[in-house]
Amino acid sequence: METNSEKEVLFNPGCESVVDDEERRRLLWLMAEYFRTIGYSDIKARLPGFMPPPVLSGTIEDHRPDFTCRQSDSARTPIILEIVTPGMVDDPTAENRWSLLASAAKLYNAELHFVVPKWSMNGPVDPALKRRLARMELTVNRVWTV
Repeated sequence: METNSEKEVLFNPGCESVVDDEERRRLLWLMAEYFRTIGYSDIKARLPGFMPPPVLSGTIEDHRPDFTCRQSDSARTPIILEIVTPGMVDDPTAENRWSLLASAAKLYNAELHFVVPKWSMNGPVDPALKRRLARMELTVNRVWTV
C-alpha cells in the first residue's frame, strides 16, 4: 500500500523528502552542518534526520528545495539553497526547478544560494552555473564552492 509521500515521489520528481544522489547528499550535509554551526535557525534539509523543506507549488511542476533556514540577522532572513552537481549544470529539466526557487525567494524575501563542488573532472562548475543562471535571468545571492 502506497503512502502519500510515496505517491508524491512517484508523481513529482524533485519533491522527495530525502535527496537520493550521494554527491548532492554529501554537499547538503556539509551546508547543514555549516549553517547550524554559525547559529542559523529553522534548518530544514532533504536529509535523513531533518525535517524536509515544504514543497513549493509551481505552474508547471512542484519542487522541494534542498535546504532552507533562517539567518541570525534581526529580520531572520530566509535562505533557499540548491545543490548543483556537474551533471546538473546543463540539465534542461533544471530550469523549471531553478525558476520556481527564484520566484519563491522573491515572494518570501529570501536569499537564493547555490552550492557546487569545488573540484570536477571537467573543471570548475561555478562559472558554468553562473553563466546559465544569468542566461535564465535569475537573481542569485551566492554560489558556494565547497
